[in-house]
Formats: sequence, structure tokens, C-alpha cells
Amino acid sequence: MLNQLEKELRISYPETYKTLYANGMLDWGETGTGWIKLIFPKLKLNPPLLLFAEDIEIWDPITYKAGIAEIMDREVYDIAQKYRFVPIGKTGGGDLYVLQYDLQNGDNIPVTFFPHDECMAEVLANNVQDFIFRQLLEAVREIDDYVMFYEEEEETMKINLNNQLRTHRPYLTTNQIAILENIYARDVFAYRYKLPNGHEEEAEGLVTFEEVEEILNREIGFVHLNKQFDYTV
Repeated sequence: MLNQLEKELRISYPETYKTLYANGMLDWGETGTGWIKLIFPKLKLNPPLLLFAEDIEIWDPITYKAGIAEIMDREVYDIAQKYRFVPIGKTGGGDLYVLQYDLQNGDNIPVTFFPHDECMAEVLANNVQDFIFRQLLEAVREIDDYVMFYEEEEETMKINLNNQLRTHRPYLTTNQIAILENIYARDVFAYRYKLPNGHEEEAEGLVTFEEVEEILNREIGFVHLNKQFDYTV
């Protein structure tokens, strides 16, 4: 079915994405009012793609075929002709994560954040693998009872994180796995971080915003990392 969708959309999904689909990692179960009570408890034992990430709902490409086709329709979204976006997921607020085919370099197709209510997009990673690593890392910067992996006991929370890392190992590099293992082994600690306006906020996590930025620049840095651009021009 994915092959047929590729033909219809006239694209070729990255090999990592195809493997995720073939392995059932893009299936979050049937959504609806009963998801959190009926589906989530089973999923967290063997987490599908980015179940415990910061703010993302993965799209099964077949289920969300209409939504994918919609963003590729330039009469629906005001996207300049030079850009080519294919959605792979969305945030709770309706913003999208997309594969950006116009930046494809060999086997690497960058993943970009595409907001639905403003015109500035941001490139997040050079490929799906690095995007997964980034999401797993950023998910533990701020830990509170709003995150999906939160549990009353820190030990149980760590079980959720390590279950996710276990199911995601095949899609990460050895070095990325080692970094995440090291961070997940830490105790939760409190720290302060600066906002763009200069103000400071308090947070609790396994890693600071500053350390995450340093790791990302070192491990997944490429020419377009964190580049922001107006997708309407």
C-alpha cells in the first residue's frame, strides 16, 4: 500500500521511513476518546515511533492519505512553487512535521517543522534518523505531568523511556544510542534556562536546553540545521 501511495504522490519515501512503516512503527492505534485508556497502556510497553516525544502525533501515511495530498495541493496552502513538503506527523496545535523534498541530498531528505498559522518553517534534521534522535533528546529537557512518559515514580518513568529506546534502536546510530542511554541513566534535576527575551524559566529534566543544543550541533549538524525560511516566497 505504501508503494501505491508513493506512485500516487510521485515521491519515494526514505528507506528508514519505509522500514518504520513495514515494522508497524507508524501505527499508534485507532484514535478517539478511548485512546488514552484503551490503546495507550498497550502501546507504552512497546512504543511505536516517538510515542513519548515532546509534542508529535505520527501519521500513518495510508490513514492520513487525504491530509498528505492536501498539503501538496498548492491551491489549499500558500506554499511557493520551489518547496515540496510531505507530512509525516503533527503537533497537538495542528502544526506539521514534513519531509522537505526540495532539500533532498542523495538519500537524505530533511525533516522540517511547518506551522499552519504562520509562514516561517524551520529545518530540524537532515534525515528521518536524525529527526528521531532529536525528538528523543528534546523530550527529556522538561519533565512534568504533561509529558506522555510521566509516572509518579521516577523509576517507572525511566522504564517508559527505556522501552521507547529499545524499540527505536534499529533506527538510530550506535553513537546516538549511547548518548541517549547516558542521559536516560541520570536522575531528574532542576535547572534554569534563558528565553529569547532574556527572561529565565525553571525546569526539571534529564538534560538542559543548552546541552541539547550542543549535542545537536555536534551530532546532527548540517548546513540547513535550524534554518528558518518563509515558505510563501
